[in-house]
Amino acid sequence: MEFAVVIPAYNEAATLRGIVQRVRQYSRRVIVVDDGSTDDTAATVADLPVTLIRHVTNQGKAASLWDGMEAAMAQGVDAVITLDADGQHRPEDIPRFLQAAREHPGQIIIGSRLANKGAFPAKRYYANRVANFWISWAAGYAIDDSQSGFRLYPVALLRRLDARRAKAYGFVFESEILIRAARMGFYSHSLPIAAIYETRARPSHFRPVADIVRITLMVAWHLTSRALYPTGFYRAFVRPWFRRLRLRSVGRDGWWTLLLSNVLILATLGTSLLWQLGRVWRTARRTPSRVAECGYFLVLGVRLRGDTVGAEYARRLQRARALWEGCRDGLVVILGGSRQAGQKSEARGGYEYLLAQGLPPEAMHLEQASRHTLENLRQAREMLRALPAKPVVLISSRYHLERVRVFARGLGMDHVLCAAETALPRDPVTGLRLLREAWYLHWYYVGRGWSQCTGNARSLDRIR
Repeated sequence: MEFAVVIPAYNEAATLRGIVQRVRQYSRRVIVVDDGSTDDTAATVADLPVTLIRHVTNQGKAASLWDGMEAAMAQGVDAVITLDADGQHRPEDIPRFLQAAREHPGQIIIGSRLANKGAFPAKRYYANRVANFWISWAAGYAIDDSQSGFRLYPVALLRRLDARRAKAYGFVFESEILIRAARMGFYSHSLPIAAIYETRARPSHFRPVADIVRITLMVAWHLTSRALYPTGFYRAFVRPWFRRLRLRSVGRDGWWTLLLSNVLILATLGTSLLWQLGRVWRTARRTPSRVAECGYFLVLGVRLRGDTVGAEYARRLQRARALWEGCRDGLVVILGGSRQAGQKSEARGGYEYLLAQGLPPEAMHLEQASRHTLENLRQAREMLRALPAKPVVLISSRYHLERVRVFARGLGMDHVLCAAETALPRDPVTGLRLLREAWYLHWYYVGRGWSQCTGNARSLDRIR
């Protein structure tokens, strides 16, 4: 695949040369666009073998990106990679972008930083999540990191864009292009990358008020022009959510009890769900993050980001490591299989993470056959029967603990709960997760009660 790398730069004299030199290790086509800098940005790379485009005045990021893209297309490339000049992106990830492009031809490859939540400034993280929601809706599919500037664009898409409109987008460009690309049948694939925010980095060129207003107006225009695009909302949020539920595997009984559960929620005007939400919230808030028991520390798995451990899973694993180090006489049991054939299992990803953190291999045991919480605990129960009797500590995120408690109790497991976080986070995402857990458990209780009343042994066997 022939490709070029475009680097827009505005007052980046401190970092640009080093970035370009690192990029040159992977590409002989490097295009730097100096967007009217008032420092020595252009001079720092003037002696390097790059294509240097200079704007007399500052024209904005969209104009810089588009001028660089046009120069790249003139060189007959198949793809254009864009990255920032301030050091937030690692040029060493370029081969990973190329591999992803080969595996997902015709798609925009976006470097997603959200797997590394702990490295994000809190305000930027939540602003990004809000932007992802609206842009995903307008584009009609879920987008992990709509604000990342580290991307690979197929030239087939760029040739179909209107140059005059593209150059006028400003900071809206990278959001707008995702929506317009989706309308033309070009979608994106997320590639997990590191979130790098240096404490001494120069202030962002992003203008919070003006640029957020422009992005909001742009998304609003796209949604209103398509009558709020309900199909896009379904494709971006509802369909992926149902896929995560793996409803194909719940069977006829599961579908029937799901319908019955939702009818009950409507019949009670939501009070039955709110009652369950209260139980989920109390367990999430009151469960301690330190326990005195020393025995088997069972870590509930979390879906890997690619093949890497995300921030939520890392908190669970770190809690298990801290508990093990507090007694040195326990066993960390990591639960979770793979979602698809050929993928690394959640347990294997957790094992490799803890190994890199210094936990000895003999202190860990893997369970790699399960695909969801109930299977996690059922498989753990069978495994523990063959081991010496010791206290069992179940470790998970706070929002998830009530479901873990209910399932473990239903399986007859003596256990102690331990929260991964020191306190329940107070943010909209956690609130939605608590509500989702309440909905899951409402379904579980309705299904169990209905199965007991009807004597449906087949259904009961699935949930115990």
